[in-house]
Amino acid sequence: MGILNVLSRNFWRRSRTRKPADRVPYPADFRGELAHRLDLCTACGTCSYVCSPTAITFVSEADGIVWRYDAGRCTFCGRCVEYCPTRALSFNPKAASPVARREQQLTNDLVPYQHCERCGAQLIPMPPETLVSLYHSPEGAAQAAEMHRLCDRCRSRLASERVKSGLKR
Repeated sequence: MGILNVLSRNFWRRSRTRKPADRVPYPADFRGELAHRLDLCTACGTCSYVCSPTAITFVSEADGIVWRYDAGRCTFCGRCVEYCPTRALSFNPKAASPVARREQQLTNDLVPYQHCERCGAQLIPMPPETLVSLYHSPEGAAQAAEMHRLCDRCRSRLASERVKSGLKR
């Protein structure tokens, strides 16, 4: 008889189901969809290294490095966002779709190569926003940007040329 009492009480009460427009707001530190800013990414691999379920991987291609993200494998732990040195990753305050098709859970972003200003070798330079945060001033970042548009070998050569000529930066 217990079940009939529960059914009869529920039959006469109003529905307690929330409508989509009546959704509870997300908290400020909600970990929703992962957002990747290509203009800040240097494809350093830190996010892939700290990702336990290997939801983030990198694949080298001829014209750049592909940043691959599989939302179906992601546990939304936030370690990739926390450790990204250029702040290219962040969480959107929007929940990922739980019933998305498999194709919608995969993200492939190409981080394009640029060329060294001296020798033409392929490189991915540091973004200007990151340089400002590293050097704590736009003036220091502007001076450092010249060096960061060079490959490692040309950067070493330029530094040794400056030391030899007596110019220090």
